[in-house]
Amino acid sequence: MQESNAKSMKQRNTVSDSSVEVSITTTLLRTIGLVGLTLVLACLMRFVPFMAHAVQYVAGTSAWEWLYGVFGIDSSLGREQMLLIGIMATCFIMALCLQTAFVYVVSRLRRSSRSGR
Repeated sequence: MQESNAKSMKQRNTVSDSSVEVSITTTLLRTIGLVGLTLVLACLMRFVPFMAHAVQYVAGTSAWEWLYGVFGIDSSLGREQMLLIGIMATCFIMALCLQTAFVYVVSRLRRSSRSGR
């Protein structure tokens, strides 16, 4: 019994080479960065004229009309809320992709600098 417990303790303490622990500080900074980048992208969609026109164009497509019907949205307030949800979801996905690419590039640069290149 004690031997199996000791064996399981050893297995829990070993960390595979492919997984790297991320600190709480790093996680917090990534979260703040993701939220901030999402808000910046949302502001760009609001204040950059060609992006605002693109949002208006997408809101006028038949796909958005279909979504209004699926969710039973009849009021203009409901349409605005649905459009805001779409904008924020799009900005979040774009921010997540940008942040993932940034973290990947930084990790590659750190790896290459450690190897002596």
